[in-house]
Amino acid sequence: MPTDADVDAIMRLDGRVFGEVWKPEDQERQRTVMDLDRFRIAVEDSAVVGVAGSYALQMTVPGGSAVPTGGVTFVAVGSTHRRRGVLTRLMEEIHQDIDDRGEPLAALTASEGGIYERFGYGVVTRRRITLLDRRRAQVSPAFRPERPQVQAIDWDHPSLPDELATRWARVRPLRAAEIDRSAAWLKMQIGDRGAGATWVLHEDGFACWTITARWNDGHPAHELEVRDLAAATPEAHAALWDAVLSVDLVGPIRCLVVALDDPLPYLLTDPRALRTVELNDFVWCHLRDVAACFSTRTFGTDDELVIECSGRRWLVGGGGCRRVRTRPDLVAEPSALGPLLMGVAPTTLAAGRRVSARSPEVLHRADILLAMFPMPHGMSGF
Repeated sequence: MPTDADVDAIMRLDGRVFGEVWKPEDQERQRTVMDLDRFRIAVEDSAVVGVAGSYALQMTVPGGSAVPTGGVTFVAVGSTHRRRGVLTRLMEEIHQDIDDRGEPLAALTASEGGIYERFGYGVVTRRRITLLDRRRAQVSPAFRPERPQVQAIDWDHPSLPDELATRWARVRPLRAAEIDRSAAWLKMQIGDRGAGATWVLHEDGFACWTITARWNDGHPAHELEVRDLAAATPEAHAALWDAVLSVDLVGPIRCLVVALDDPLPYLLTDPRALRTVELNDFVWCHLRDVAACFSTRTFGTDDELVIECSGRRWLVGGGGCRRVRTRPDLVAEPSALGPLLMGVAPTTLAAGRRVSARSPEVLHRADILLAMFPMPHGMSGF
């Protein structure tokens, strides 16, 4: 377990592995959200050669309740110590710590897509990167607010963290796989984005963006990047996007927070102006306590099905979740349990060879029972 004396070495290793340089001020902000009791390091000859840790999070499940979650983070092994079992040992240690803390779910966001399925993690959300040409589309006049409903607030205003926290508490339960944002996390986020970020508030949401100037010899087409857009109501969603699309001198708008089923295209005067340019995995989940996780979520019907994974069977449905010995209706790979928990359609997982069903009729019942709308979606990296 590391101490404060190891933080510099952890940051240097992280920087080497991920190609970044931690500035002192960035490191200081990051340290405010790191509980070193939740971190483990691999050391050889007094040098830190591997690290992994976790955050204490609350993750939304279908229905709006939250599950205590170990948010696995800072996973890094030096290139000089690859293929020696260091990563496996670190993950075992972190998972044991999460279990010891009574957190039934582990989750992470991955730097590469081919690492974590072997540890039992499955993809529950996708990060969709979009481009929107402001010059081609605006929010349709029929959906614009009749009066201004969005106000700017300075990034260093002392009330900004509290304003964001109040709104996020209403947004977080609306999407499975979203996480809470602590006061320390929000302060770190505000500091990381700095004076160049614009923050705007709606009574039911908020947005944040940054701008890179492109003057183009008198033909400005600044690049705007939406860093956050969180809305608890459809009215807030339309008003916040109207604020984004009303920024002058802007051409392309890049965004990493538009859900796959986001209604934004329906609000635009030209829906084709919004393009998806990349689609990657984002949140991965690994159930450490299957019964505790499934007992927290809601279901589409009062039906029940038996799910088998790694030789164990659970009766899942309106009555909660408990261990049984009954014939299974679904047989799932370990990496499928996270997606099933969060509401990914069993039919999709069956087509992807992560789930098999006893019959087509059972698979149809599973879709009605387990799939949830809106889709699971996460905006919060960790």
